[in-house]
Amino acid sequence: MRGKLKGILVTLLLALMTISFLYPLYYMLANSLKTRADYFARPFALPGAPLQLANYATMISQFRILNLFKNSFVISALTVVLLLAAGTFASYVFAKYRFKGRSALYVAVMVTMFIPSQVTIIPLYVLFSRMGLVSTYWSVVLSYVALFLPECILLMTANFRGIIDELLEAAEIDGCGYFQKIWNVVLPMGRAAVFLSIIFYFITSWNDLFTPMIFLQSMEKRTVMVALATLMGRYTGAPTLQFAGLLLAAVPALAVYIVFQRQIIRGLSVGAIK
Repeated sequence: MRGKLKGILVTLLLALMTISFLYPLYYMLANSLKTRADYFARPFALPGAPLQLANYATMISQFRILNLFKNSFVISALTVVLLLAAGTFASYVFAKYRFKGRSALYVAVMVTMFIPSQVTIIPLYVLFSRMGLVSTYWSVVLSYVALFLPECILLMTANFRGIIDELLEAAEIDGCGYFQKIWNVVLPMGRAAVFLSIIFYFITSWNDLFTPMIFLQSMEKRTVMVALATLMGRYTGAPTLQFAGLLLAAVPALAVYIVFQRQIIRGLSVGAIK
């Protein structure tokens, strides 16, 4: 009886959590298909016929949201590539190499996770300004790499520690060098953590507003989130247009999560299992 009651409570809790996550998406979708007058008259009702696809057409043609997608994609892709390159090599060293001061260095890297990004943003801005990187993609990308690298090292180190040392020794006997061992053994064996890092940091970079708003002063380099924040202030009387823009901006992140949800779950659990 207790087990059945527990199952019902868990099911109800999961149902409430699911509704709380999905309802904002439903609200945006429903109201993005309404006229402005219909939204103010019935904000919680389903959209009536005909559906107002003009809101999406306006976002694509006048607001040029697809160009903003390009900026966000370039920044997110560069962030993931550099982060994986640095994170893979550092994590492999922490996981498989024994040297004096390794534990102290690892702890020092992990401590930086607790430094808020708001604390480092001013020094980074001064540094990038002197280097001439402000208003370029690289100012945002390098900031993301510095911010996300400790977390990436933590995740991948836990995963790489589960790789059997005998496999690496066999690779050395077969003539594999340092980089060949990483490419042929470490990355395939640690693909769960690699996939999780790609997905998680791509989505995080895509959704971020604070960093690109600080560094990207050029209108042509704005990310989609910065542009939508501008839209919120400029078109406060056009909520249906805002909903259309927000929904379009959320589509890439939602698509990545839906397609790769198994890899995300596997990546989160593999470190604990091993």
